[in-house]
Amino acid sequence: MSDTTTTIEMQLRQALGEGLLTQEPMRHHTTFRVGGPADFFYAATTPEHLVTALRTAHALKLPCFLLGGGSNLLVSDSGIRGLVVRNACETIEFDGTAAHVQCGADYLTFIRRTQERALAGFAYAAGIPGSVGGALYGNAGCYGQDIGSRAIECTIATLDGATVETQKAAWFEFAYRDSRLKREPRALLSCVLQLEKGDADAIQREIDEKLEIRRVKHPQWRTEPTAGSYFKNLPPGFQVPGLPHSPGTHRIPAGALLDHCDARGLRVGDAMVFAKHANILVNAGHATAKDVLTLAETLKARVRAKFGVQLEEEVMFLGDRPQFPEVAPRTA
Repeated sequence: MSDTTTTIEMQLRQALGEGLLTQEPMRHHTTFRVGGPADFFYAATTPEHLVTALRTAHALKLPCFLLGGGSNLLVSDSGIRGLVVRNACETIEFDGTAAHVQCGADYLTFIRRTQERALAGFAYAAGIPGSVGGALYGNAGCYGQDIGSRAIECTIATLDGATVETQKAAWFEFAYRDSRLKREPRALLSCVLQLEKGDADAIQREIDEKLEIRRVKHPQWRTEPTAGSYFKNLPPGFQVPGLPHSPGTHRIPAGALLDHCDARGLRVGDAMVFAKHANILVNAGHATAKDVLTLAETLKARVRAKFGVQLEEEVMFLGDRPQFPEVAPRTA
């Protein structure tokens, strides 16, 4: 370890305490179970601790990445330079039909808490992995619904920790699997989400139904590590001869194109297309990020060759991208 690194570690530890970890494997913190070590890793359990971590990294001119639940994320085999701050702020409170949620809260835990209070609006999302903040960042959703449409306001911090402010939902420009945060990054500290009164038993039935659908059709990430749907569905109204739009979304699912390209079961190293869903990649053992990226390029090449469509990744890649040979498209 260089003198400079030692000095940075000492300053970080002075500001953040003994919770600071060094050379922490990121595979331990993502649902894909892939990723090399972070130089420094810190789990912030209060918004104040999170902002302190941001300010400290900025003062030290240290790159800083904010981590939520670790879903929808693929980390480089070489790891992450700088400081990774995990948002471990998890308080959930209710005021009538409004939920005040710290953004490190687990999404399913939040959904279960709404059911306990007979508050409807989020049962459809049961089984989406990750944190509430991660869901807001990517405007996670399914069945034609998304979290952004339920947001009232969010409290955010600039990445240097200098400014903390609360912005109304319109500021975030929520769109399909997108938000302004992808273009103008901020740290999500907390949010207020709108629900409505419902029937607790009916909400529980919907939660159970959605969890069962995911159990049957999706891998269970704790035993079959995955980042979820790898590619975005096509834009609304986009036409591909012979392929119908999904009800509610008016989009052609990426999985439908991949099914027509014989994607299921395709494998590179220990990265594999899930047998029950062509748009989900799983870690079948000890997959590397390079395995996953190579497999993804193979899938994109097949879809380009057959349909003339360029698939766009939904999963975010973090770190140095490895070099690998260009994949030759497979003709139909």
